[in-house]
Amino acid sequence: MNYLVLIAYDMKKILQIKPLTVNRAWQGKRFKTQDYKDYEKEVFYSLKGIKKVSGFVEVNYRFNLIHFSTSDLGNFEKPLTDIIVKSGLIDDDRFILKMTMQKFKSDKNSIEIEILPANGISGK
Repeated sequence: MNYLVLIAYDMKKILQIKPLTVNRAWQGKRFKTQDYKDYEKEVFYSLKGIKKVSGFVEVNYRFNLIHFSTSDLGNFEKPLTDIIVKSGLIDDDRFILKMTMQKFKSDKNSIEIEILPANGISGK
């Protein structure tokens, strides 16, 4: 049985539906923009020399943002995670068992990434 638990404030609701993936949300081909290609290069360069974490992992993102209130937190995750996989830091995003994302107001844009082995987190 597929279900999604939604928690907001003091509300909890189980939706008896299968979650929709980004891959199933759009029709047709999607092409990388020049902004994406530039971002990918910059992230690759910034991640050089970092050791791979194999197997199931926990990923934590902290986005420090100048334009905090106009930024959609969910839109930051997929491109960054795909680049992390492509760079070889993790085996595949299917192996992420836990992910946290936070955004903070800042006078400079930056991204903090933490990748940990998923010790004690069950993938069952």
